[in-house]
Amino acid sequence: MNLRHAIGMAALVGAAATQTALATISDVYAVNLRASPNTLLRFPVNAPANNVISANASYDGFAIDFNGDASVLYGITAAASPGQQFGTIDTTTGNFTPIGLTGVAEANWGGLAHDATNGNMYALAGTNLYTMNLATGAATLATPLTAPGMLLIDIAVHPITGQMYGHDIATDNLVSIDKVTGLVTPIGPTGFLANFAQGMDFDPQTGILYATVYTGGGTGAFCSFDLNTGAATAIVSTTPWNAEMEMAIAPAPGALALVGLGGLAMLRRRR
Repeated sequence: MNLRHAIGMAALVGAAATQTALATISDVYAVNLRASPNTLLRFPVNAPANNVISANASYDGFAIDFNGDASVLYGITAAASPGQQFGTIDTTTGNFTPIGLTGVAEANWGGLAHDATNGNMYALAGTNLYTMNLATGAATLATPLTAPGMLLIDIAVHPITGQMYGHDIATDNLVSIDKVTGLVTPIGPTGFLANFAQGMDFDPQTGILYATVYTGGGTGAFCSFDLNTGAATAIVSTTPWNAEMEMAIAPAPGALALVGLGGLAMLRRRR
């Protein structure tokens, strides 16, 4: 085998690996806060179903997300005593293990979002955006949010662009958030009258923003958001599930690394 042939074969193997990675399906992990006790669900992002994997999840809160390699699911609790805690959520049992107190007197932690572009874990609390210390649980103010007349309930960060998005349930809009200045800009109406807890996260393999939109009284839908218009498209009704859910999305094992290599190869070809 000559050098040119070897390079060609390597390229084919790399392309095949990238195609395999892209063919894998990410999984949604969702905590149903309406169940008693809370339950943990897991289902493929392209086939949402009321698939309960733990009927006794100890995590109780409104802010969850995975770290960069999706090896750890983090959450912030809602209980006022001993104070809101930052910790990990077992992806099999839904049980919560505290790391430490946030150290910030906030009433409602509404969203947690990892940013793959800078490595930060952001947290939403009222009209403030924080970064979280994954080792200690301590929250540090990143910026106050300029969001008059809005009630931001969750956040998510695009895995490639780093743009942060939020769900405003006062005006029922999808919004963009400047992580540095805190400026919140409406994108457009979601088309849903959302109430109470909401979940949203990007699929790191496709860049699609998904959400568990809850409209109250056990009604809701698993949706995708249009980042240009803000419109939410229902993929499946979650009303039969009687579920109010927080959610986070994890790629299939090994998919992130392979997609990253494929993306790098494409960038090199464009040059």
